[in-house]
Amino acid sequence: MAVQLMEGLVKFDTSNAPGNERPLAEYIADILQKEGFSVEVQEVAENRANVVASMGASDRSLILTGHLDVVPPGSGWKEEPFRVTEKEGRFYGRGTCDMKGGLAAMMAAAIKVKRENTLGNKNLVLAFVADEEIDGTGTKYFVKHFKKRRQNIVVIGEPTQNEIHVAHRGVVRLRVGIYGKQCHSGRPCEGVNALTLLGRFLVEVEGWNQRKQKLIQPILPPPTVAATTAAGGVKDNVIPGYAEAVLDFRTVPGDTAEKLAEETEMLLKRIFETENVSWTIEKYIDVAPGMTDPKAGSVKIAQQAYRRLGWPETEVTYFSACCDMSCFLAEGFDAILCGPGSLAQAHVADEYIERQQLEDAVDFYESYILSM
Repeated sequence: MAVQLMEGLVKFDTSNAPGNERPLAEYIADILQKEGFSVEVQEVAENRANVVASMGASDRSLILTGHLDVVPPGSGWKEEPFRVTEKEGRFYGRGTCDMKGGLAAMMAAAIKVKRENTLGNKNLVLAFVADEEIDGTGTKYFVKHFKKRRQNIVVIGEPTQNEIHVAHRGVVRLRVGIYGKQCHSGRPCEGVNALTLLGRFLVEVEGWNQRKQKLIQPILPPPTVAATTAAGGVKDNVIPGYAEAVLDFRTVPGDTAEKLAEETEMLLKRIFETENVSWTIEKYIDVAPGMTDPKAGSVKIAQQAYRRLGWPETEVTYFSACCDMSCFLAEGFDAILCGPGSLAQAHVADEYIERQQLEDAVDFYESYILSM
């Protein structure tokens, strides 16, 4: 069943931007409504929607969640991005790994539990959201409007190869603009070259990143900072008066956008303290890091689900990409990450998921439902 469900999901081009997740949300809503779930389509923006399906009535909620949007296919594909192609035990297509395969596995497990009437004393919710790849709009809307109960367990189906992940680093991006003085390139002494200023700053950023590597963390790797884009220049015979770079910070608990902006300001002041140089710092991405206690209920249930399946215990570890987990944690949910596929296959040409990973995920989600 999961394969057929995934084939239907992948056919929808939900590349973000613009996303256009509503048609897919309505398609999923129709499937689950026919299976007897209570279904709601939540509009979060124009042509963008979450789909929330539930069954059961209890003060204990289990929320299986994931995102409807995918990154654009880009170039270099040998297969058709928005059609599932099977070759040698792999399913190719945009979103098979990240993360329509995970959604299909969740749907298949939930439908099986519904048909077999094995839910027990819990409230099962499937919450498939819009706009995870850019701003987390869908998850923010869901957590704001969800009526929490005594127990609120969340399993996010990001591609972890069905391993239990309990933490992820956050991401902050700052756009740093540095101002010099523009002039004719034949008379460079009459200006201040903003590209040269930016170069000095970027050398210091690399040293900053090296110092961050000494900040050892529990579970998570150290925080990082890296310049990911740089721009400047007017024309090939003009000394530029402005240049800018984007700094990408991968953050750990305790880091905030405000703190990192202050530290960036201090670095700029130290570099240019004796010079007539000005700058601007603009924050435009801010996703908090997230970490669940490895002894939390959500983790213990996952370990019990493993045992029920006869799977060997695996190390409880971290997810190396950013995701919506922190949005749930900030609102008091108990959340973990566990889903089929490898992050190495996410966001690449000819994205794929292994058939075995998909089938194992269905078993895991069913086992998790039964183990709660």
